[in-house]
Amino acid sequence: MTWLLTALICSWIVLTTPVVADLTLFVPRADPVAELLLKQLRSGPTTRLILIGLSGEKESVRADTSQQLVVKLQASGQFSRVANGADVLPETELALLYARRYLLSPTVTPERFTVDALRAALQHRLQELASPLAVLHKRWLPGDPTGELFSLLQVWSTGMGEPAKRRGVWFSSDGARALLLAETHASGYDLAAQRGAVNAIRAAFAEVAAGTDLELAMSGPGVLATLAEDQIRAEAEVLSALAMTAMVLILIGVYRSARTVWLGALPMLSALLAGAAAVDLLFGQMYMITLAFSMTLLGETLDYPTYLFSHRQIGETVTDTLRQLWPTLRLCVATTLLGCLAMIVGDFPGLSQLGVFTMVGIVAAVATTRWLLPALLPTDWTPPRPATLGPWADRLLEPRPKLALAVGLGGLALLLFLWVKAPSLWEDNLAVLSPVPRELLQLDRQLRSALGAPEVGHLIVITAPDAETALQHSERLAVWLDTRQAEGLLDGYDGAMRYLPSQAMQRQRQDALPAPEILATRLASALQDLSFKPGLFTPFLDAVNAARTALPVTFEDLRGTLLATRVDALLSPGEHGWTALLPLSGVRDPAALAAHLPDWPGSQAHYLDLRAETSRLVAGFREQALIRLGWGSLLIIGVVWIGLRSWRRTAAALLPVWLGLIVDVAVLLALGERLTLFHLVSLLLVLGIGVDYGLFFSRPAADAVARRRTLHALLVCCGSALTVFGLLSVSTLPALRAIGLTVSLGVAASFAAALLAARPLSLRMFEQVK
Repeated sequence: MTWLLTALICSWIVLTTPVVADLTLFVPRADPVAELLLKQLRSGPTTRLILIGLSGEKESVRADTSQQLVVKLQASGQFSRVANGADVLPETELALLYARRYLLSPTVTPERFTVDALRAALQHRLQELASPLAVLHKRWLPGDPTGELFSLLQVWSTGMGEPAKRRGVWFSSDGARALLLAETHASGYDLAAQRGAVNAIRAAFAEVAAGTDLELAMSGPGVLATLAEDQIRAEAEVLSALAMTAMVLILIGVYRSARTVWLGALPMLSALLAGAAAVDLLFGQMYMITLAFSMTLLGETLDYPTYLFSHRQIGETVTDTLRQLWPTLRLCVATTLLGCLAMIVGDFPGLSQLGVFTMVGIVAAVATTRWLLPALLPTDWTPPRPATLGPWADRLLEPRPKLALAVGLGGLALLLFLWVKAPSLWEDNLAVLSPVPRELLQLDRQLRSALGAPEVGHLIVITAPDAETALQHSERLAVWLDTRQAEGLLDGYDGAMRYLPSQAMQRQRQDALPAPEILATRLASALQDLSFKPGLFTPFLDAVNAARTALPVTFEDLRGTLLATRVDALLSPGEHGWTALLPLSGVRDPAALAAHLPDWPGSQAHYLDLRAETSRLVAGFREQALIRLGWGSLLIIGVVWIGLRSWRRTAAALLPVWLGLIVDVAVLLALGERLTLFHLVSLLLVLGIGVDYGLFFSRPAADAVARRRTLHALLVCCGSALTVFGLLSVSTLPALRAIGLTVSLGVAASFAAALLAARPLSLRMFEQVK
């Protein structure tokens, strides 16, 4: 009744626990650069972009469909911006840009209003009036003969340099694809919202492309993330079903009892409920990968009831069997808890969650085995098929000192090999674990290159006490980046200063505007011999004169418009001031860009190569994990010695697990694997399982029958682990494959090492004691 009540309470807590897919929980909180990385991984502007390509049919069909798709997507309400090069803005926002054009346009300079420049602009306007777009240009001509509004529209269209245009919309350079760029309101990290946006694009395309042979191609962080989630969920469901079926068949096949199936599931159920409840109470939420890893690590809990079932014998009670197993089982649990304890120390919230979940889960599982199962089983219950092995088991358990010595020397040789190979052991690039197919990654590169869209991996982050300082520093960087772009170090950049100049820059542009009488004289000279009506450009003279004394444009003037969403994605307030982002595209020399960023009083600029920074953080994560694992190993040795009261028995119990880990890593390297975080966390599970094997094989046994029962239990545990993790090792998902391969190899190596080393060492010590 107590267990049932506790399970119900934990179930209620678990059902109310939010599960989030936040990779940033595995980034340390004490690293200032990491904090900037966190913000970009969560809600950076490049994560909001969806790149769209339309292929097939005639060029005219692609262009018309592009226009229709823009209208549909803008009406969906899911996007802050949908662009295809047609420069379409709502009328109110177009009027806003027109009214403030002389403060916002990047082409406003003193040279813009010389006689020669005005005459060149007027001649260009005449050419435009003869084009198919004459109506649009004629509308703005009287007040904007220098074309400041169209300069602004070009800036707002992409911000990163415009793709080629055909029939008024963007096309790839070869004309094979019509191109669109959509920016979602939601962060690219909000997978539910991104899935809704992707579905909205597909639905709109299906409607506007009905009856044609057009094909839709999409990419971007949100698109790839939703695809990865779908693939992971689908494969995980299949593998989970196969693993569960395999476990049920193994238990029924070995013990010939359905009771062992549901009784064996109780410790696992207790572990999952208690672990999830503890995480919710301590952290308030659970990370999806923490849940997946914890369920994998908690696979060890299935071993506990197996030890009980295999050691049952006629003539003793269930409680007596558990009492005999308890000293060894208690040590197994203690060593596993110490390995997990290393994970909860430090500033990695995700790793701490993993440690808490596993520690609480294992305590719940062993408590269920120790006290609940005896209450549910008849006192003298034994499986219908008792744990019996033939004479071959005795031969398998016979000591082979020469072979054990060879294993030890082989382990030392492998250790030396690993030491020499240490620099190439690790893989810090998380991209190698991406479940996204290569062809989709190639499509992303193609669309991003064709659109000139900012890369996800490179940006400059400015931190400043206020928005004005951040904008002024951005403008200083823009001048520097223009030079670097001319040198070929990058293709382009974006930033809030392109759309909302600093007040200082706006005042500088006001100073560039000529006095009314000077501008009127220059305009009259420029108009000579041109076929414009007299007085046509009076609105132009009035507008320039009004702009000379106008108040600077602020973010408040843009609030509530689509223009504001663009600025807001690149310039935002925070707890410690303001942050401005300058996404970069076509970066060819990150080191050169990072080394010489211009300074600005009261402001700081950081170059973020997200891939490099992620690799750096992963390396730091790994180093801390290895240090903690080292301290945990020392604690494990101490605890095992306290439990066994013998250094020789401690060596007999622990030597096999270290040999198993060494062999595991060596085989992985021989297979061409480089160790990732997934391999490292999986090695923690191998450590826990290997210690269990060593402790049970090194137990003093009263007779050959007792030794056979122990071998039977460990064979079942090893076979179960190899079956479950063997399934994972053939997964097409790199992360699941890494887990499955590491644990499968480690379990096999630990079992063999324990059989060859732990048993002979303990037997030799037993003979010496006699």
